[in-house]
Amino acid sequence: MQVAIIPAREKSQRIRNKNLVNFLGKPIISWPITMAKRSKIFDKVIVSTDSKKILSISKKFGAEVPFLRPKKISDNQTGIIEVVNHAIKFLEKKKIRFKYVCCIFATAPLLKKKTIQQALNLLRKGGYDFVFGANKIDSKYLRSFYIKNNKLYMLDKKFYFTPKKPYPSTYLDSGQFYWGTKNAWKKNKIIFTKNSNFILLNHKKFVDINTYKDLEKTRQIAKKYKI
Repeated sequence: MQVAIIPAREKSQRIRNKNLVNFLGKPIISWPITMAKRSKIFDKVIVSTDSKKILSISKKFGAEVPFLRPKKISDNQTGIIEVVNHAIKFLEKKKIRFKYVCCIFATAPLLKKKTIQQALNLLRKGGYDFVFGANKIDSKYLRSFYIKNNKLYMLDKKFYFTPKKPYPSTYLDSGQFYWGTKNAWKKNKIIFTKNSNFILLNHKKFVDINTYKDLEKTRQIAKKYKI
């Protein structure tokens, strides 16, 4: 049995009402809800929210919202694992049996069944804890640095000199979804472990929406590919 959990808290920092923002005529959260429902992959599609407005809209598009998430785990300091585990515990108390959980982001309007199914297949066959979508990025960023207290620090000093061998390939979480076994969600504090894997996504189609610029870029992608 598979369960989809879509986190969608009320407040957002950089985009006002991020999880309800208009995306091609509908609330952005409606897109992943509809995809998950139509995919027939999930026995339950649950939205975890602290907002009555999000609750109402999510139900309108077919999701279950069996609880309002407590405010203490609805701030920007709360990690995604804690949010998913709250939903898992709720389902377990209801004696609902399931093995796999997919956390789908409310701001992943371009996600399709094919991608979700591909990741689930990899999770099952590989015996991984987690499988997620990632975009390939330029390896030169291994030489990145940051400033702290007016001092410069490299992220990793071993990449200071240009190596004789090519840099290893580098990837970035695409901010679309995380598949995991129920046990992995319960026992791990982070998703990126040695027993995690990913499927490569097209960076031209999948954007992690954190700013209005990201949102507009995703709108243009949707129009371009007639999604």
